[in-house]
Amino acid sequence: MRISELWRITTFRLTLMYGIVFALGVLALLGMVYGESAGYLTRRVDGILRTEAEALAAAPPPELRRRIGEALALNGSQINIYALFAPDGHWIVGNMRVLPTGLLVNGQPLESSPSNNLPVRARLLARRLPSGEELVVGRDVSQLREMKTIIFSALLWSGVTIILSGLACGVALSLGPLKRLQLMQSAAREIAAGDLKRRMPAGQKRDELDMFAGTVNFMMDEVERLMSEVKGATETIAHDLRTPLTRARAQLHRIQYAQAYSAQDVAGIVNEIDAVLERFRALLRISELEARGRHAGFSKVELADIVQQAVDLYQPLAEARGVTLMGQVDASAQTEADAKLLFEAVSNLVDNAIKFSGAHGVVWIALRSRAGVPEIVVEDNGPGIPAGERAAVLQRFYRGERDRLIEGSGLGLSIVAAIVRLHRFDLTLQDAQPGVRAVIACPSKPTDRPGRPDA
Repeated sequence: MRISELWRITTFRLTLMYGIVFALGVLALLGMVYGESAGYLTRRVDGILRTEAEALAAAPPPELRRRIGEALALNGSQINIYALFAPDGHWIVGNMRVLPTGLLVNGQPLESSPSNNLPVRARLLARRLPSGEELVVGRDVSQLREMKTIIFSALLWSGVTIILSGLACGVALSLGPLKRLQLMQSAAREIAAGDLKRRMPAGQKRDELDMFAGTVNFMMDEVERLMSEVKGATETIAHDLRTPLTRARAQLHRIQYAQAYSAQDVAGIVNEIDAVLERFRALLRISELEARGRHAGFSKVELADIVQQAVDLYQPLAEARGVTLMGQVDASAQTEADAKLLFEAVSNLVDNAIKFSGAHGVVWIALRSRAGVPEIVVEDNGPGIPAGERAAVLQRFYRGERDRLIEGSGLGLSIVAAIVRLHRFDLTLQDAQPGVRAVIACPSKPTDRPGRPDA
């Protein structure tokens, strides 16, 4: 694990940033406490010195010397300082024999450093008496200095501790996401190497990494599905298109060496080529839909109109094949869709139902609402689709064994599935006992599919 790797983790950067902000706040708070405490204690000492100086200065000279002597006798710990100097500066009485340099008479208090004259750090105040003598009172502030040192040490070490704790928490909180990112990178490399079944590891935290992994996994499901369909389509194209092309070539070869040929022979070749072109048109149609680039035609669509148009269009075809086509609208609903594409999907379902229900069959197309979601239902009473093939029939060119004798390319349901995916609707194939029931769920506000894994 390198620092550069940790720095790329958002959790680490946020933890470090908030740790620094918090540390600066604590430092500012302690600095304010230090400044206020030191200032208060200094002002308190200065106030005491002024009070004592005023009290002593008010005493007559003989009384002053006596009071200074009594104060010195009681000053066993040498905390207080008293001294009296003659007008010429000579010492008269007291526990300080020389005036410190810089001490101004009748000026502001002065804090002196330890010296031979005064071995302690003291706060001193000088006053000139009416007799011309100079009175100096002071107090040892070593304890005040120690208190300031303690506060400063607390300020320094608390700031260092907070910063180090912030770094430690940032590292601890970042190890998990960093490990998950490394696993995701490993999975991405395997996917890039061709393992399309590999998926991003997703946990139960439901955080941003899990949301991203879910989205990527959904995308990979779609990529795997599309790649599988492309592979299957390629194999099926090679198989299904070979037959009509082989027949067309055989007929052309026969005509090439025949003395004469009829229009029926040419029509047969044209029919074979048309079948090939129809398959390619259907493939291009599916590719266009799966590109999901067509959203310009989306608007509010009345689903009842879609159902009624499908009934009107396929009623003659159903009658011609001896199939009963019935329409039913149990709900009135709108959805955001491309009306032409949605009608194409429903039409393909109805066409399939008529084709596979056979003579005397019955096909229903209905609009209903289930749990507040409108559904378009196309149902027939034909042979149905085996449960194991219901997912496969939505793939390109897939045709069940029993359906191979029925005309068709196997692309109709693939187009329906592509249109449904474009709209982010849901398509399900159910057993109608007998027959198959195709249901297109058309919510008014379709859920964005890429977001579903993270919901």
